[in-house]
Amino acid sequence: MRSDAKKSFYFHADASSLGGFIERPFNKHLPPQASASLPSVGGHITTRTEAFEFEGVISCRAAHTRVSGRHHDEDGSATILVTSVLEGLNILEIVKAERIVAQVTAEYPAAGGFPRISFAGTHFDKFVIGHSGASIALNPGLLGFATGKAARAVLNQSLFHETGRQQAAKLVKSVKAESDHDTLHWLTNQYGWMDSDRKPEKDGFSLCSLVDGVGGSIPGRSFGHVIDIPDFGRIFLGEVLVHPRSVQISMVRAELGCSTHGKVGVGTASVRGTTVPP
Repeated sequence: MRSDAKKSFYFHADASSLGGFIERPFNKHLPPQASASLPSVGGHITTRTEAFEFEGVISCRAAHTRVSGRHHDEDGSATILVTSVLEGLNILEIVKAERIVAQVTAEYPAAGGFPRISFAGTHFDKFVIGHSGASIALNPGLLGFATGKAARAVLNQSLFHETGRQQAAKLVKSVKAESDHDTLHWLTNQYGWMDSDRKPEKDGFSLCSLVDGVGGSIPGRSFGHVIDIPDFGRIFLGEVLVHPRSVQISMVRAELGCSTHGKVGVGTASVRGTTVPP
């Protein structure tokens, strides 16, 4: 490659406040709410939808997203900000929340490499399961609540991987302590791959969560950020999927497994940027 080749930054960012599909008792796609995608040149986009209700399964009071990207000529870096908000969530009268916000900021250095990531602004407000408020313990290292040395840590691929490995190890241990642990193989199968000596450099993929645990007098059983709810299904909170140069967060991923079968995603935001030529 010529050393004087002009480099261009290509933006890629998406946000969706709500989406998914239902397989039973009917087969329908849940229309995406407040979806936005950033043009490759950057820019600023906002979308909003008002009150929405889908077949008595899920509803919300409002949803909105914001996606923006800017290239900084001064130093050649680029910044992407993605925000996804859902207000008044109600899934089958069992999982409710006043407000759910996913927000990701990514700063891409001119020299390339993994971006500097921040989840500042991401949160759950008045999250309810059944008739009880859920106490959600957020990971201090990923949210910037930690003190001392941990507070100065940069959210790089190694930190995401180590967080995911520790969370998976704790989750697998808690499953083994259950008397019916054999019936929970779906859980260890889904996260056990992170509870190992697997190196992030192998393929660059890591899975972790902004949520360390869920407390309160809620129905069902919680395993870290995963909750198994009788006569409802499963919910997965604050999942973060990391792979080379990109990060995706899903605030609520619901797998409905009762008289209603399907999958619902709430508060999804993803960022990815590429400098060409690399």
